[in-house]
Amino acid sequence: MTDDALTIGWTQAEAATRRTAYRRLLGFTLIVQTVLGLIALIVPVWLARSADLPGPPPAGWVQLWGVMLLITASLYLPGWIEPLHVRWPNIVGIIARVVLAIAYVSLGRGLRWFALYELIFAVALAWSYRALLRADLMSRP
Repeated sequence: MTDDALTIGWTQAEAATRRTAYRRLLGFTLIVQTVLGLIALIVPVWLARSADLPGPPPAGWVQLWGVMLLITASLYLPGWIEPLHVRWPNIVGIIARVVLAIAYVSLGRGLRWFALYELIFAVALAWSYRALLRADLMSRP
């Protein structure tokens, strides 16, 4: 009798489970990013005050930030749909979250909360994506 952990069926099921977990985590972050982008577009002054953004932001900057959030969320979609075959959006997105966290910390004040969010999800996505890639590799004979 062979151990279930060594069968191809088990490893393929593990890869499918890891894919679902990664897609859920990424989907959650994309929903949050989209909602934040829409809020920045629709009520930029409220967002700037609520987030305690440094200084009064120049006219249009919060809205521009919202547009950029929406654009990056849409660029992430192919990686969400098929994370194993479309890897660049996932890898670049994880690296970009770390860079954004550093930028937010350097800008200070209310942006530190955005930095914490980006850093937490960069680590979580990197860990989850690594687990997915490893499980997929192990599922191949």
